[in-house]
Amino acid sequence: MSDIKALYNKVPKLIRSFLLRALLIFIGWQLLYSFLLVPIRIPDRQLTNITCFSTAKLLSVFYDNVGTIYTHNNATRSAIITVNGHGVLGILDPCNALDIIVLYISFLFCFPGTMSRRIMFIIIGLPYIYFINTIRCALIAWLNMAHKGWVDISHHYIFTASVYLLVFYLWTIYTKKDTANAG
Repeated sequence: MSDIKALYNKVPKLIRSFLLRALLIFIGWQLLYSFLLVPIRIPDRQLTNITCFSTAKLLSVFYDNVGTIYTHNNATRSAIITVNGHGVLGILDPCNALDIIVLYISFLFCFPGTMSRRIMFIIIGLPYIYFINTIRCALIAWLNMAHKGWVDISHHYIFTASVYLLVFYLWTIYTKKDTANAG
């Protein structure tokens, strides 16, 4: 037990604070999301449907006859984009970027900073994440129509890594400017 305490005391206070906040936010979010929000699909249904809508609008720049099919029940957790009556993309609740949004905002609250700075980065970051996710979904739909062999690797690895790297970039901006202002 004393070894754990000694190790704990060696960890810088800033890192301990960050990890404690991250753990508390993670537990709180998981409890709230799993027990309250998932059963009623809030905000998943709304975010999935708006992601479907914006992706369809983006695709309609390049294709004619782009449509959407929205689900209005809690059992079907998706929305579908069609081109010429054929389904080209199903956007499931896990694809609506909610997890990335929560991760992004959680980091802002784990890292030291002023509330006004956090709010500014939330106001900038949420549309940014939403826009990047819309582009990701449109590219997956395009791959479904033009290059089916690339869909799985692009969806699960390339596009996912790209989105996380772009969010990481926002975090680095937040931490660099905050660190510079703190000194």
